[in-house]
Amino acid sequence: MKNWLLGLVLVAPLLSGATWAAADGDPGSRILVTGQGSAQLKPDMAVLNLTVTREGKTARAALDANSAAMAEVLAAMKKAGIEERDLQTSNFNIQPRYAQSPRQAGGERPPPRIVAYTVRNSLSVRVREIGRVGEVLDTSVTLGVNEGGNILFT
Repeated sequence: MKNWLLGLVLVAPLLSGATWAAADGDPGSRILVTGQGSAQLKPDMAVLNLTVTREGKTARAALDANSAAMAEVLAAMKKAGIEERDLQTSNFNIQPRYAQSPRQAGGERPPPRIVAYTVRNSLSVRVREIGRVGEVLDTSVTLGVNEGGNILFT
């Protein structure tokens, strides 16, 4: 019991001093640190954006042609060692293509008519071996990718 009481007597002044010091501090005091830095690294991966575009007289015909071409591209990418996780559809759309008819005798123009449909299917491809970017581009163009570029090196 004496040891406990002695410990309390020794610690009590320390605790009250800490409270007093904290209460006496300036509440407006602060430390502000800023910094700036930059780093440059050699890229170790590339992300390619490839688009297959097909046109048809009907939306179904354009979609079927596009799907067949994209299936070939995907199969070739997998055969070349690109993993499933590195292939992702990034955009897909179907658009009608219109033609304007000539003006009629009275000067009126009939409404435009749909003459075809265009299907665009874009694929993001991560190439983890940066030295293979050219090979992947060549393979994709050979298989029917007709829009592309936008290579991002990371």
